[in-house]
Amino acid sequence: MSETDLQELYQSILIQHSKSPLHYGKLEKYTHFSEGYNALCGDAISIYLSVKQGTIEKASFESASCAICKASASILLEAIAGTSEQSFSKMQNGFSQILDGDAKDQSDTLSSDILAFQGIQQFPSRKNCALLPWSTLKKALDSKIEDSASD
Repeated sequence: MSETDLQELYQSILIQHSKSPLHYGKLEKYTHFSEGYNALCGDAISIYLSVKQGTIEKASFESASCAICKASASILLEAIAGTSEQSFSKMQNGFSQILDGDAKDQSDTLSSDILAFQGIQQFPSRKNCALLPWSTLKKALDSKIEDSASD
């Protein structure tokens, strides 16, 4: 597959996830929550998680954001379903490497949808758009909701 074909494939993946995001909407019951905001472009996102014994069982998001941020959230939440918090940390490190142009070592460990973000490195100002859902999810994992705040 040529470089141009690969870029077109990646672009179509991002467009698909931004137009029809997976896991969009608020979970009825969640144990973890966080909001993120990108002051540079105005993206805002809320992440809802249901975590039991260190495993992310369910995840969803709501956002008022650009296509890259929305696609990133959709792809991220699809990738983390049923994974451990430790697995997310490894995935987050791999995603950061992709955005920094070090994707070679990640092709065996990350999904093709996540690898679609390789093209973002050509647009450094959009890197924060792609990272916002990831950093917001990390904050959500670090801040458990007490009692029945999600009812």
